[in-house]
Order: sequence, then structure tokens, then C-alpha cells
Amino acid sequence: MRFAEFEVTPAGDLLRDGAPIHLQPQPLKVLAYLVSHAGELVTRDELRRHIWGEETFVDFDQSLNWCIRRIREVLGDDASAPRFIQTVPRRGYRFIAVAAPAATVAAVTPVRRRSLRPLLATILLALLTGSFALTTTRPATVLVLPFDDLGGAAQAGTVATHELIHALAKTRVGVIDPLTAQKFKNSGECILELGRQLDAQYVLLGAVRRAGAGVRVTAQLFRVADNTQAWVGEQDLDANADLAGVYARMAGEISSKTQRSSID
Repeated sequence: MRFAEFEVTPAGDLLRDGAPIHLQPQPLKVLAYLVSHAGELVTRDELRRHIWGEETFVDFDQSLNWCIRRIREVLGDDASAPRFIQTVPRRGYRFIAVAAPAATVAAVTPVRRRSLRPLLATILLALLTGSFALTTTRPATVLVLPFDDLGGAAQAGTVATHELIHALAKTRVGVIDPLTAQKFKNSGECILELGRQLDAQYVLLGAVRRAGAGVRVTAQLFRVADNTQAWVGEQDLDANADLAGVYARMAGEISSKTQRSSID
């Protein structure tokens, strides 16, 4: 389905003007469901039943709010003056943009053959000289396990988890959605095995504990392929700390450690 410059494909991808955009699996499912019911009020309970299922292992309201926030960030939507998703207080959401099958709105611009000759010649020359790189940088996927609360820092682990995921979403790192991470964390399995099951290249785990008048956040990043620690970070936060700035820096360090290139 297409709307404005965006498209949600049958394969479950989000495109902007034909180019793929990264959106975590759970927010993408919510977006696809809302688009498929454009113009209709979709209640929060309906989303819970169709996206999460009857058995919900974590705080559903918090997770849905996170999904809607991520969708709005990616679409450039504003909750106070929405173009795409309208909030119906205490009830649910309504997708207000006009959505249509891609085939009904896609425009094909004819291209004269002669205009392609210089481009084809350039590509052929680059291939012959070996200067045309057939590699692209793909974002690694990180399984972010919910941070543990240690030493009386109530709810601090939940805050740290969501703040870091929010910051990572602004980098090229792919993040396994927190609902899935929470369910698997409670399974008691080895964290690296969880990463393999969810096709994640890295697993991030951390903890928050009381430190004087503030809290200390520690995090460790493990590479699934060879069971090695790729990064470790620690940060002390007080009441005046710039949380967004702190977690943005941590996300930047994690992103730099996970960059990898592969052949398409």
C-alpha cells in the first residue's frame, strides 16, 4: 500500500520514494495494520490482539506507545498536527492519509534508450578497470535485552532500555523489538543462542544500579559469531544529566562497533 511518498510492500518493507527505510519489525507491523485500515478507528485492544496476540508478556501500553513514536519519527509525523496517524484519546489510532495499492499510483516515466548509453558505458568501464565496488554497507542487528535494575534503582532499567533503543534507532543499527527481547530474556536460554535464533549479529545487555545520589548505567555488547565482547560502556547519571545526550553517545559507540560490509 502506498501513501504520500511512502510504501509498505507485501514483503513487509517500508520504502520512501522507492528506497528502503529501517523500521523495527513490531512498529512496522503496527504501521501495516493501520495502513490496511486507513480511515477507520483501530482500537488499542484490536492492535494488541492482531499484533501481539492474546498472550502479552510485557507492558503492552508502553510497547505500543513506543511503536507509535518510532513510526512517527520515521514518517516525520507530528502528533499535534498529524499527516498520517491520528490519536483518538483513550481509544486508539486512525490512519488519515489516503492509502492505495502501489500499482494504482505508481507512475512510470519513459526513458529514451539513447539517454542510457553514457551511463552504461561508464559502468562498463568501471567494471573493466576494477573501480566499481560491488559492496554495500549493511546495518548489523542488535538484540537489546531489557536492562536489569540493581541496588534499588526502581524502573531505571526500563528507562535505560527504552532510551538506548530510541537512540540506536537514529543510527544504522537494526534493533530487535523490545517485546521479543523481553520474552526471550525470560526463557533462561544463553544470550548468544538467543541472538542466533533471532538472526542478530550482536547482543547488548546492561544494568542500572544506585551510585551515590544518582545511578550508574553499564552495558556490554557481545558478538554472536565468535562469543567475544565487542564493547563495554559505563556512565554515571545524576538528576541533572542529559539523558538524550548520554544515550546518543552510547548508541554512537555501539554503532561504530557493529558496522560491517558485505557483498550484495
